Amino acid sequence: MLALVISGEAIFFLPFILPRVFRPTLLDVFQIDNFQLGVMFSAYGVVAMVSYFLGGPLADRFSARSLMAWALIATSLGGLVMATYPSYSVLTIIYGLWGATTILLFWAALIRATREWGGPAFQGRAFGLLDAGRGFVGALIGTAGVALLSGLMPEEVITASPEKQAASFRYVILMFSIFTFLIAIFVRFALPGSKIKPEASIKSDLNGIWQIVKMRAVWLQAIIIVCAYVGYKI
Repeated sequence: MLALVISGEAIFFLPFILPRVFRPTLLDVFQIDNFQLGVMFSAYGVVAMVSYFLGGPLADRFSARSLMAWALIATSLGGLVMATYPSYSVLTIIYGLWGATTILLFWAALIRATREWGGPAFQGRAFGLLDAGRGFVGALIGTAGVALLSGLMPEEVITASPEKQAASFRYVILMFSIFTFLIAIFVRFALPGSKIKPEASIKSDLNGIWQIVKMRAVWLQAIIIVCAYVGYKI
């Protein structure tokens, strides 16, 4: 569960925690505005939306441990590219790729691994621990990032030159990237392997999706989740 909790938040450090906690600095050092940042998030969102449909069958077909580890590694590599301060177009591509690594490879595998950990009797406790732990890890690492950036900046941040800001912020990006990579190694050795369905095929995946689409309970849960996310984002 510790591996699930930490990885479940670490996968989103670079795409979300970084711009959420360090938005003014990120806009300054990359020389972009809020509209351009929104376009980057839109690239992430479009890819992620498609990935949600494909991630479930993928998680049934491959080991959750392997999918999660590779997703973390790929996400961290995107952070290393980001630390070179690429162009806006490259940043948009990185965010699009993160939509695939965090959702297509990771999210359904995380849900599957959490369900397997909880077993038939402890589903509520498993997912409760997962979300509570993710919130704690996010707050902890976000605070560490702020402390690192403030330690590298002069006492009067407003007087820091653009070069100083860029150099200091690069260390924050690298910290998040290295941490994400290390968590990938932790996940690889901490999680047990998942049983794979040998009969899995594209036809069986499509049939399974169609059976789920016809379930009334799934649509009711989807409505609840959409309402919860709208309220949360507002």
